[in-house]
Amino acid sequence: MNRQTKITGIRFFESRVAAKLFQLGCLGFLGGLGFIPGWERLFGFTGFFGFIGVACLAELIHRVRHRN
Repeated sequence: MNRQTKITGIRFFESRVAAKLFQLGCLGFLGGLGFIPGWERLFGFTGFFGFIGVACLAELIHRVRHRN
């Protein structure tokens, strides 16, 4: 249990790889800025949302391998 989990009581990602993939996936929110006129190029960032799914899969594999 890391410090963040102890403070908030919320268990999110235990795997370091999954946490990093999730952070990369958060770049997908920049795609929402593509709706601003003149900023249409930011729609390309929506592809990063796929990393959130990969992070969930990595976390699932981590938890299966490290069951107690």
